[in-house]
Amino acid sequence: MQLSNYSIQQKLIGLVAILAMGIIVTSCLAFYFSYKDTLAGKKDQIHTLLQTLSNQIIALRDTAAAQNLTAEQYNTQLKSLIYGAKYGKDDYVYLMRTGGDLEVSFHPMNPAFEGRKVKDLTELKNPDVIIEGFHQVAQEPTKSYYWEFCWPKPSGGPSIPKLTSGLVIPESDLILGTGIYIDDLTQQYVQRGFSYLFITLSVLCAAIFTAFVIARNIGLPIKSLSKQMANIARGDIDQEISFTRHHDEVGSIARALEDFREHLIENKRLRHMREHVQFLENFDPVTRLYNRQAIGRAFEQEIIRNFGTQKNIYFLYIRLDLLRNLTIKLGDEQRDQVLIETTNRLRRSLFINHRLARLSEGCFGLLIINKPEDTDLESLVDSILHEIEQPIQLDSIQFEISARIGVTVFPEDGDQQFELIGRAEIAAKTARKREQAWLYYSQVIDRQTEQKMELWQDLSIAIEQDHLYLVFQPLFSLKTNAPLSAEALLRWHHPQHGAISPATFVSLAEQSGLISKLDHWVLNAVAKQCRVWLDNKMPIPRIAINLSGISFMRDGFEQRLADTFKTHNVPLEYIELELTEGVLIEDLARIQDKLRVVRDMGISIAIDDFGTGYSSLSRIKNLPADHIKIDKSFIKDLDKSPQDLKIVQAIILMAQGLYLKVVAEGVETEKQLSILRAEHCNIVQGYLLSRPLSVTDFEELLNKDLIIEDA
Repeated sequence: MQLSNYSIQQKLIGLVAILAMGIIVTSCLAFYFSYKDTLAGKKDQIHTLLQTLSNQIIALRDTAAAQNLTAEQYNTQLKSLIYGAKYGKDDYVYLMRTGGDLEVSFHPMNPAFEGRKVKDLTELKNPDVIIEGFHQVAQEPTKSYYWEFCWPKPSGGPSIPKLTSGLVIPESDLILGTGIYIDDLTQQYVQRGFSYLFITLSVLCAAIFTAFVIARNIGLPIKSLSKQMANIARGDIDQEISFTRHHDEVGSIARALEDFREHLIENKRLRHMREHVQFLENFDPVTRLYNRQAIGRAFEQEIIRNFGTQKNIYFLYIRLDLLRNLTIKLGDEQRDQVLIETTNRLRRSLFINHRLARLSEGCFGLLIINKPEDTDLESLVDSILHEIEQPIQLDSIQFEISARIGVTVFPEDGDQQFELIGRAEIAAKTARKREQAWLYYSQVIDRQTEQKMELWQDLSIAIEQDHLYLVFQPLFSLKTNAPLSAEALLRWHHPQHGAISPATFVSLAEQSGLISKLDHWVLNAVAKQCRVWLDNKMPIPRIAINLSGISFMRDGFEQRLADTFKTHNVPLEYIELELTEGVLIEDLARIQDKLRVVRDMGISIAIDDFGTGYSSLSRIKNLPADHIKIDKSFIKDLDKSPQDLKIVQAIILMAQGLYLKVVAEGVETEKQLSILRAEHCNIVQGYLLSRPLSVTDFEELLNKDLIIEDA
């Protein structure tokens, strides 16, 4: 029998049963030994009485001899002594004589027996027993001898058992006799038995009641806690745990269960948050379509899967016109309704193997893989445009929107997904400029090729002849409200065209193979400027340098970086590298190795434009980075868009979990700054705090109030 197979309540009942048996057995034994003790006490009392009376008779005999009393006088005094020795209600002393046959000398309760021989007492039932008993006393006068015989009570009635003892008076033939009636002893025994029974029953009742209370006090809470555990195991973690305020073991179990429940709730919250972040990695929260990052991965997989096959891969960039103006007029909620309605309309025009995504605020992407004979692209585009241009009814407002579509084809327009998506976007923008509904990228590139070739040649000259220059935009700590580092930004002032946007000439450098030269120029310019500041004994902040993935992934980059700063004798601890999202599409193991080498050189690492492109959780968590920079597209409408706020909150929470500091780009309003401060963002950058500064203006800031911290 295993006790583990029984409940606590059953165990307590068993314990009480054992305890009850013990109490009963103990009471019976106590009752038995009490009877023995009572009987022994009575025997001692009889013996003491007889001994005392014997001494008195001896004294009387000595007195009679001394006073020469006659036999009659002596017998009178002796009779008076025997008659006066009565004790109790029915207990008395009598005197026997053993000279020949046993004879009754004095008997205070039955005087008629006096002078008669016992064997002649026909009134008695068992005279032989009496004779035999006193005969035994006479033979062994030094021993206490007890026996039973029947004798009537003084109050009358039949002969009943009586416990008798005798004592021989020395130097005489007299024997004192006395005894107690067994029924008197039995009556005392029964009265005591009732007392023991009452006590036993009282103790048993108290024990059973106490056990019942304890069983309920333990069994019911444990049963309740077991039920609550089972509910938690089934997933019901919102129930309140009982008995947590108890101070006993049940309370300890309840508090432990409550702690476990709270851990489950926290784990559930973190799991939901993680699932939400993972959802945001791949899906747009408004339309629940693929986002740009997810469609890019799918596009890349389709390129690999269909490379060398006869299937066509098309990408359609669908750009809604005037959606920003609509947002300003109607608000974010109505804008989201427009996007959802547009998504539903687009789906009506698509087949099951078409993949739809939301790329940015008012832009959708469509990935199509078909055999050439199955593709009627013109009809599909016309169907999409027709669906989009149908009137939309929002409450009492009805309006129409239009769209422009750019189309790229693999492999004619590129062999990388980001090239094909980017060129489809260019085609959509060009279609809008030309006031056309849609364009192939091949219809755009012929016009732009000549202009790009000219700009490419001018950029090559600018790199060689140092026509480029740097500006520095400070980054501010939200902890100290002071500048703590700066980002080096590249600028190009073209002799004929004036200022050229970095987005234009950096993209051109990546496409034309000039990006490595451009990155090297920036590294050399930063090293040279740091050397000037060191020579002038100025405090130097950490300078962040934007670096393309192409340059970073080239073999020998780490050595060229070290050599560049060594040439100008500038410690690498002053440098932070900001890697664009393109670097993360490369082999993860190789990226990790290169980043570790760079960090071991003392250089800080930041992941730029986080939340767009390929800066995903699955890669960030395995990269030895120090900072992540939230893309300014999420900051722009932070105080207006709940979706952007949720994304920023999720990024900051994730970064804290990975022990990364967070930089917010593009902060332009006090509301944005206040929200970021409330969400515990670490560092901010934007026009609200400082525009990009020339070297001279930045030096003034350095000399004024720079606080150099561990950024």
